[in-house]
Amino acid sequence: MTSIINEEYLSYVDYLKSVNFEKILNNLKVKYADKKVILFGTGVLLDAILDNYNVTEYLNIIGISDKRAEESNATTYKDFNLYKPIALRALNFNVVLDTSVLFEKTAKYLRHNFFVKKSVEIAPIVQIPFADKFNNFVEKQRATFEYLRTSKNLFKTLGYYFLLSSQELISKTNYLKKLKKIKSTKEPVKVAFLCSDTQHTDFVGLYNLLYYDKDFKTFPIIITPKQLLESEPVNEENMQRDVDLFNNFDTKVIDGWDRETNTLPCIHAFKPDLIFYQKPIYIKDDFSPYVMSEQALTFAIEYDTRNADFTALGSKYFRKQVSNLWKIFVNNEDDRKLYEEYTDISHKDIVQVVNKNINTAIVKYLKKTLKR
Repeated sequence: MTSIINEEYLSYVDYLKSVNFEKILNNLKVKYADKKVILFGTGVLLDAILDNYNVTEYLNIIGISDKRAEESNATTYKDFNLYKPIALRALNFNVVLDTSVLFEKTAKYLRHNFFVKKSVEIAPIVQIPFADKFNNFVEKQRATFEYLRTSKNLFKTLGYYFLLSSQELISKTNYLKKLKKIKSTKEPVKVAFLCSDTQHTDFVGLYNLLYYDKDFKTFPIIITPKQLLESEPVNEENMQRDVDLFNNFDTKVIDGWDRETNTLPCIHAFKPDLIFYQKPIYIKDDFSPYVMSEQALTFAIEYDTRNADFTALGSKYFRKQVSNLWKIFVNNEDDRKLYEEYTDISHKDIVQVVNKNINTAIVKYLKKTLKR
């Protein structure tokens, strides 16, 4: 779980840089001059902000509040006073700046429970300037037009326009192009598997089915470390153990991790048509679905959501990765609903329900979809 949290933390640090958060703070300084401010939320985004920016130079912050404070005896958070939401009623302040990614829910929670006065303004702390919003708008239009040009499906394009980000639209467009290319040839479909957790190796059955099918060409299973942060050393003992495990079963396998560059050069060298991510929680940006969508259809399989790590499923970093996958396979409608709820990908045409014999069903789905 530490790796997941660290990945999310770094993704927020990068995000804050990408939106020029220091400029945003300067705007907030002018907007809320002489105003008393409460920060709401003690999540990873707030940590990234407080660790990397001296917010007290810009804002008169009198404290922090969070739902989690209700079950804690802590009175401070990172040197700021920490208040239970109900305690806000007795405080004198003018503005609540939400530090979560769910601003609307925060505002509704505070208003409906009468934790803040009507005169108190509630706003997200990351307030994007109009110029940046306009640039994002233009990027969204371009991505939408490209999807329409590729798909020639106006109704689906309109649906995606209101559901997807620009990045997700670009991924969808890339997948359409790749799908068309695969269908246009009778060559075996090249398949790569990325494995980072040999304790859950249900996908090996799928690997074997594809390995012995003439319509597919499978590369050796690529072992990747769980420690995807450059600051964390690779656990060499675990990596070798995973390689040995597959070798014991006469399954072709390679240690694909480049220790110097902290990446997977083999995944680019193989040039697969399909990539199966065994554990999406360990996907790193340089071989993420969004990046790899330019050359392959990307997949994940959730064999049993009862074994899922829901803290990971709900994280911003994880949701960003899975929302750019081509398909995620589950074996029943309940799992589909649960997975979509936790990953925020409802109606994005990513989760595919197949029957309980999931590996066999996936092969049939691939053959039908890829016209093999």
